[in-house]
Amino acid sequence: MSARRTLRGDRAARLVRRALLLASTLLVLSLAATALARPGGGQSFSGGGSSSSGGGDGGADLVIALVVLAFEHPTIGVPLLFIVGGILIFQKLKERRQKDWSSGGDPGVAAPPTRAPSFDTLRTADPGFSRVVFEDFVYGLYAEVARTRGLPGAPLDRMSAYLSAEAMTTLRALPAGPVESVIIGAMTPVAVEVGPSGSRVTLNVEANYTEAGKGVYAVERWTLARGPGARSRTPDRVGMLGCPSCGAPVEALFGGQCSYCRQQVNSGAFDWLVQHIQVLSRENRGPMLTTNVAERGNDAPTIYDPGLREALQALQAKDPSFDVGAAQTRVGVIFEQFQRAWTARELAPMRPFMSDPLFATQAYWVSAYLAQHLRNLTERARIMRLELVKVSSDPYFDAITFRLFATGLDYTVDDDGRVVSGSRTKERAYTEYWTLIRGTNRKGPPRSDLVCPNCGAPLAVSMAGHCGYCQAKITSGDFDWVLSRIEQDEVYAG
Repeated sequence: MSARRTLRGDRAARLVRRALLLASTLLVLSLAATALARPGGGQSFSGGGSSSSGGGDGGADLVIALVVLAFEHPTIGVPLLFIVGGILIFQKLKERRQKDWSSGGDPGVAAPPTRAPSFDTLRTADPGFSRVVFEDFVYGLYAEVARTRGLPGAPLDRMSAYLSAEAMTTLRALPAGPVESVIIGAMTPVAVEVGPSGSRVTLNVEANYTEAGKGVYAVERWTLARGPGARSRTPDRVGMLGCPSCGAPVEALFGGQCSYCRQQVNSGAFDWLVQHIQVLSRENRGPMLTTNVAERGNDAPTIYDPGLREALQALQAKDPSFDVGAAQTRVGVIFEQFQRAWTARELAPMRPFMSDPLFATQAYWVSAYLAQHLRNLTERARIMRLELVKVSSDPYFDAITFRLFATGLDYTVDDDGRVVSGSRTKERAYTEYWTLIRGTNRKGPPRSDLVCPNCGAPLAVSMAGHCGYCQAKITSGDFDWVLSRIEQDEVYAG
């Protein structure tokens, strides 16, 4: 009898241990948000990662173990059965809430108190200021500065027209070695100031690059300033980083002075000068494509621009053919082509619909998946709802921003087809803010057909964004709406 009691006791102990292990696992899964890896930065620029299925067969195994335990040892099994039953019910209710797409924000709901600083104030001193052009300039400047500091010798002198002595000191303190594959994942405005002495913009820049062959993830705070007489670049000059006074090549610059025009050009009198760089975080690692990253912001209220109605009316007055429904259809076309290209790890289908900086970011991620012999699949991806949240205009571009509610399968496989993260069967829901831009002089309804918006030929676009037939650069926004920014819920502030 004692031997049988010992065996029954051992069995009970094993059942209790198994039940507690499964219960704790289920509790963690029920409290944690599932992770994601999807086109547009949903893989979380800082951590990479792909979706986690959550749940699985663990719930069924747990129930079976607890039922057996409840019959054999009711004093232990019954309480555990009640506790785990509550956890299972909580998890199911949570999943149901995440799939409920009818509870979105109301256009009448005001934006939350925390809002991004407005770039509009810069146009009071400089009517030609364009946020799109400015961000393209900073993107190019950051990448060029990073690559230049990795060259042998004293290379930062050639960038001295755009860097203060303090900023160069910070950069020189960073580890030495060649810097390549610079990709900015997020550029978040922190402060925008305009005063008698000029303008100042502070940005948090989140970037990945390789340094001496090692992957680096960095977050830096850049403060750029310029004098009251400086004027913004035009779109055709955004990539020119020579002398801001005469246009001489960077080789003519030394110590902030141009050897051609003899001007001291690092004062901010001619163009934006990086006054200060603060390294907020820096880690030696590359993109982690199978790490789980929590989904955040699905249930957050939609952020509507307070001037949305008036800005939309102004856009429609300028272009009576503009229709929100047609713009939504355009977003749907871009979304479909984007998902298809991402899953296939092919860049060509997404190229016609993206601005240069955004395409560079997506190309980086596709290359990272290829290098690690992985593929992120977003099957059955579909938009559930689109909400227009902002319309804005500057001298060169009109911009429209939608909050996109979408769902679909999201999982990552290796080259042998094995799932390394995510679920082939459980869909995940997510929301993002998509901003599209179009040249201010362009009019006409947004197109939804897959043809060149300039010549009407079938879409065949080079990696530089030029039509293979008429050679027009159709990714600049000069012909139709192109996707310029994708922002996650936890980042977007209006």
